[in-house]
Amino acid sequence: MKTHSTIKTKPTPMAFHHQLVEQMVHDAKPAGMLLRPMAQWFLWLGSSLFVMAFFWMRMGVQSNLSQVMSQMPPLFFIFSAFAGAGLAAWEAISSGVPGRQTGRSYRVLAVLVLIALVSIPFLFFTHSGPLVFARDTGCVEGVSFTGLIPWIFMGWMLSRNSSFNPWWTGLWSGVSAFLMGTITIQIHCPNWEMNHVLMGHLLPAAVGTMAVSLLGSFWFSRWKK
Repeated sequence: MKTHSTIKTKPTPMAFHHQLVEQMVHDAKPAGMLLRPMAQWFLWLGSSLFVMAFFWMRMGVQSNLSQVMSQMPPLFFIFSAFAGAGLAAWEAISSGVPGRQTGRSYRVLAVLVLIALVSIPFLFFTHSGPLVFARDTGCVEGVSFTGLIPWIFMGWMLSRNSSFNPWWTGLWSGVSAFLMGTITIQIHCPNWEMNHVLMGHLLPAAVGTMAVSLLGSFWFSRWKK
Protein backbone atom coordinates (compact mmCIF):
# COMPACT_ATOMS: atom_id res chain seq x y z
CA MET A 1 0.00 0.00 0.00
CA LYS A 2 1.32 3.36 -0.97
CA THR A 3 1.16 6.17 1.47
CA HIS A 4 0.69 9.71 0.36
CA SER A 5 2.70 12.29 2.27
CA THR A 6 1.03 15.58 3.12
CA ILE A 7 2.26 18.34 0.87
CA LYS A 8 2.57 21.74 2.52
CA THR A 9 1.82 24.60 0.17
CA LYS A 10 2.82 28.19 0.68
CA PRO A 11 -0.01 30.70 1.03
CA THR A 12 -0.75 32.68 -2.09
CA PRO A 13 -0.05 36.44 -2.09
CA MET A 14 -3.81 37.09 -2.00
CA ALA A 15 -4.27 34.88 1.06
CA PHE A 16 -1.27 36.48 2.75
CA HIS A 17 -2.67 39.97 2.18
CA HIS A 18 -6.05 38.84 3.49
CA GLN A 19 -4.45 37.49 6.68
CA LEU A 20 -2.44 40.69 7.08
CA VAL A 21 -5.56 42.87 6.80
CA GLU A 22 -7.43 40.70 9.32
CA GLN A 23 -4.51 40.98 11.76
CA MET A 24 -4.36 44.78 11.36
CA VAL A 25 -8.11 45.09 11.96
CA HIS A 26 -7.85 42.83 15.01
CA ASP A 27 -4.96 44.85 16.50
CA ALA A 28 -6.38 48.28 15.71
CA LYS A 29 -7.75 50.33 18.57
CA PRO A 30 -11.26 51.75 18.35
CA ALA A 31 -11.15 55.17 16.71
CA GLY A 32 -13.19 58.13 17.83
CA MET A 33 -15.75 59.74 15.60
CA LEU A 34 -14.12 62.00 13.03
CA LEU A 35 -16.00 65.18 12.29
CA ARG A 36 -16.29 66.30 8.71
CA PRO A 37 -13.66 68.89 7.72
CA MET A 38 -16.30 71.58 7.13
CA ALA A 39 -17.80 70.91 10.58
CA GLN A 40 -14.34 71.24 12.13
CA TRP A 41 -13.80 74.53 10.29
CA PHE A 42 -17.07 75.98 11.58
CA LEU A 43 -16.23 74.83 15.10
CA TRP A 44 -12.90 76.65 14.82
CA LEU A 45 -14.67 79.76 13.54
CA GLY A 46 -17.32 79.68 16.24
CA SER A 47 -14.84 79.17 19.08
CA SER A 48 -12.55 81.92 17.75
CA LEU A 49 -15.41 84.42 17.40
CA PHE A 50 -16.57 83.56 20.91
CA VAL A 51 -13.11 84.27 22.34
CA MET A 52 -12.90 87.53 20.38
CA ALA A 53 -16.32 88.67 21.59
CA PHE A 54 -15.44 87.79 25.19
CA PHE A 55 -12.26 89.87 25.13
CA TRP A 56 -13.96 92.78 23.40
CA MET A 57 -16.57 92.78 26.14
CA ARG A 58 -13.82 92.81 28.77
CA MET A 59 -11.38 95.22 27.09
CA GLY A 60 -13.65 97.23 24.85
CA VAL A 61 -12.99 98.35 21.28
CA GLN A 62 -11.46 101.58 20.04
CA SER A 63 -13.87 104.48 20.34
CA ASN A 64 -13.68 105.52 16.68
CA LEU A 65 -13.88 102.00 15.26
CA SER A 66 -16.65 102.78 12.78
CA GLN A 67 -14.67 105.73 11.41
CA VAL A 68 -11.47 103.71 11.17
CA MET A 69 -13.19 100.81 9.41
CA SER A 70 -14.61 103.21 6.82
CA GLN A 71 -11.06 103.73 5.53
CA MET A 72 -9.65 101.28 3.03
CA PRO A 73 -6.20 100.45 4.53
CA PRO A 74 -7.47 99.40 8.02
CA LEU A 75 -10.45 97.59 6.52
CA PHE A 76 -8.23 95.76 4.03
CA PHE A 77 -5.83 94.83 6.84
CA ILE A 78 -8.58 93.29 8.97
CA PHE A 79 -10.09 91.54 5.94
CA SER A 80 -6.70 90.11 4.92
CA ALA A 81 -6.04 88.89 8.47
CA PHE A 82 -9.43 87.19 8.64
CA ALA A 83 -9.06 85.65 5.16
CA GLY A 84 -5.57 84.42 6.03
CA ALA A 85 -6.83 82.89 9.27
CA GLY A 86 -9.69 81.13 7.50
CA LEU A 87 -7.48 79.73 4.74
CA ALA A 88 -4.87 78.59 7.28
CA ALA A 89 -7.51 76.87 9.42
CA TRP A 90 -8.78 74.89 6.44
CA GLU A 91 -5.23 73.90 5.50
CA ALA A 92 -4.57 72.72 9.08
CA ILE A 93 -7.77 70.68 9.16
CA SER A 94 -7.48 69.15 5.70
CA SER A 95 -3.83 68.19 6.27
CA GLY A 96 -5.00 65.75 8.94
CA VAL A 97 -7.89 64.18 7.01
CA PRO A 98 -6.78 61.50 4.50
CA GLY A 99 -7.88 62.32 1.00
CA ARG A 100 -8.77 65.95 1.77
CA GLN A 101 -5.36 67.57 1.40
CA THR A 102 -5.35 70.85 -0.48
CA GLY A 103 -3.43 71.45 -3.70
CA ARG A 104 -0.51 73.71 -4.46
CA SER A 105 -2.72 76.48 -5.83
CA TYR A 106 -4.60 76.68 -2.52
CA ARG A 107 -1.38 77.00 -0.53
CA VAL A 108 -0.06 79.63 -2.93
CA LEU A 109 -3.26 81.63 -2.43
CA ALA A 110 -2.91 81.38 1.37
CA VAL A 111 0.71 82.53 1.24
CA LEU A 112 -0.16 85.45 -1.06
CA VAL A 113 -2.87 86.59 1.36
CA LEU A 114 -0.35 86.49 4.23
CA ILE A 115 2.18 88.45 2.16
CA ALA A 116 -0.48 91.06 1.42
CA LEU A 117 -1.31 91.26 5.13
CA VAL A 118 2.30 92.02 6.09
CA SER A 119 2.72 94.44 3.17
CA ILE A 120 -0.27 96.64 4.04
CA PRO A 121 1.37 98.36 7.05
CA PHE A 122 4.51 99.09 5.01
CA LEU A 123 2.52 100.54 2.12
CA PHE A 124 -0.35 102.41 3.77
CA PHE A 125 0.20 103.00 7.49
CA THR A 126 2.06 106.00 8.87
CA HIS A 127 5.56 105.29 10.16
CA SER A 128 8.42 107.09 11.81
CA GLY A 129 11.92 105.74 12.29
CA PRO A 130 13.22 102.18 12.04
CA LEU A 131 11.41 99.11 13.35
CA VAL A 132 11.97 98.55 17.06
CA PHE A 133 10.42 96.26 19.60
CA ALA A 134 7.37 97.71 21.31
CA ARG A 135 8.10 99.11 24.75
CA ASP A 136 4.51 98.62 25.80
CA THR A 137 4.05 94.86 25.91
CA GLY A 138 0.30 95.00 26.48
CA CYS A 139 -0.58 94.29 22.85
CA VAL A 140 2.12 91.60 22.60
CA GLU A 141 0.65 89.80 25.59
CA GLY A 142 -2.87 90.32 24.28
CA VAL A 143 -2.16 88.77 20.88
CA SER A 144 -0.36 85.85 22.50
CA PHE A 145 -3.13 85.13 25.00
CA THR A 146 -6.11 85.63 22.69
CA GLY A 147 -4.41 83.44 20.08
CA LEU A 148 -3.38 80.65 22.43
CA ILE A 149 -6.87 80.02 23.81
CA PRO A 150 -8.54 79.17 20.46
CA TRP A 151 -5.42 77.22 19.41
CA ILE A 152 -5.80 74.91 22.41
CA PHE A 153 -9.36 74.10 21.37
CA MET A 154 -8.33 73.71 17.74
CA GLY A 155 -5.36 71.57 18.78
CA TRP A 156 -7.64 69.20 20.67
CA MET A 157 -9.82 68.93 17.57
CA LEU A 158 -6.88 68.40 15.21
CA SER A 159 -5.33 65.78 17.50
CA ARG A 160 -8.30 63.54 16.70
CA ASN A 161 -7.39 63.62 13.00
CA SER A 162 -4.57 61.66 11.36
CA SER A 163 -1.94 64.15 10.28
CA PHE A 164 0.96 62.63 8.36
CA ASN A 165 2.88 65.91 8.74
CA PRO A 166 2.20 67.13 12.31
CA TRP A 167 4.62 70.06 12.04
CA TRP A 168 2.80 71.34 8.95
CA THR A 169 -0.55 70.97 10.70
CA GLY A 170 0.81 72.79 13.73
CA LEU A 171 2.18 75.60 11.57
CA TRP A 172 -1.11 76.36 9.84
CA SER A 173 -3.15 75.94 13.00
CA GLY A 174 -0.89 78.50 14.66
CA VAL A 175 -1.32 80.94 11.79
CA SER A 176 -5.11 80.67 12.00
CA ALA A 177 -5.29 81.03 15.78
CA PHE A 178 -2.82 83.87 16.27
CA LEU A 179 -4.13 85.89 13.34
CA MET A 180 -7.49 85.85 15.09
CA GLY A 181 -5.61 87.09 18.14
CA THR A 182 -4.12 89.87 16.02
CA ILE A 183 -7.60 90.89 14.84
CA THR A 184 -8.89 90.88 18.41
CA ILE A 185 -6.18 93.25 19.63
CA GLN A 186 -6.23 95.41 16.49
CA ILE A 187 -9.93 96.11 16.94
CA HIS A 188 -9.21 97.06 20.56
CA CYS A 189 -5.99 99.04 20.05
CA PRO A 190 -6.34 102.51 18.42
CA ASN A 191 -2.68 102.60 17.33
CA TRP A 192 -2.44 102.02 13.57
CA GLU A 193 1.16 103.19 13.21
CA MET A 194 3.25 100.83 11.07
CA ASN A 195 5.91 100.05 13.67
CA HIS A 196 3.33 99.25 16.36
CA VAL A 197 1.20 97.05 14.11
CA LEU A 198 4.17 95.06 12.83
CA MET A 199 6.06 94.67 16.11
CA GLY A 200 3.15 94.64 18.55
CA HIS A 201 0.44 92.81 16.61
CA LEU A 202 1.99 90.73 13.80
CA LEU A 203 5.35 89.73 15.31
CA PRO A 204 3.73 88.06 18.36
CA ALA A 205 1.49 86.12 15.97
CA ALA A 206 4.56 84.90 14.06
CA VAL A 207 6.42 83.93 17.23
CA GLY A 208 3.37 82.18 18.65
CA THR A 209 2.91 80.29 15.40
CA MET A 210 6.46 78.94 15.46
CA ALA A 211 6.08 77.91 19.10
CA VAL A 212 2.88 75.94 18.57
CA SER A 213 4.32 74.41 15.39
CA LEU A 214 6.91 72.66 17.54
CA LEU A 215 4.29 71.69 20.10
CA GLY A 216 1.95 70.48 17.37
CA SER A 217 4.65 68.25 15.88
CA PHE A 218 4.38 66.14 19.06
CA TRP A 219 0.69 66.59 19.85
CA PHE A 220 -0.66 65.82 16.39
CA SER A 221 1.50 62.72 15.98
CA ARG A 222 -0.02 60.85 18.95
CA TRP A 223 -2.29 58.82 16.65
CA LYS A 224 0.80 57.06 15.20
CA LYS A 225 1.81 55.66 18.59
